[in-house]
Amino acid sequence: MPLLHIAFEEGFYDDTVVVRVNDQEVYRKPNVKTELQIGYADSCEVDVREDVIEVVVVLPLRSLSKSIPVVFRGSAPVYLGLSITPEGGISERVSGAPFGYL
Repeated sequence: MPLLHIAFEEGFYDDTVVVRVNDQEVYRKPNVKTELQIGYADSCEVDVREDVIEVVVVLPLRSLSKSIPVVFRGSAPVYLGLSITPEGGISERVSGAPFGYL
């Protein structure tokens, strides 16, 4: 079963964050806040059974949400980095390798 690793990175400030994968809630946490020195706030991991999934990220206190399709290639893990942009949107980056935080 492939693994989806979600990292909450830049721009979070005492946010409640909800993540659903294929309509199933997999993460809900209040007060998510980016550590400015390393650009990291929190993370979660989800075992995935499908080759293509839909990740929905919701920040209810900001009335902000985004749907992100993710494609798996075999059993290799996928790393999804999520940030809040200065303009107030959600940006994502997808990688086959873990992100580094110092």
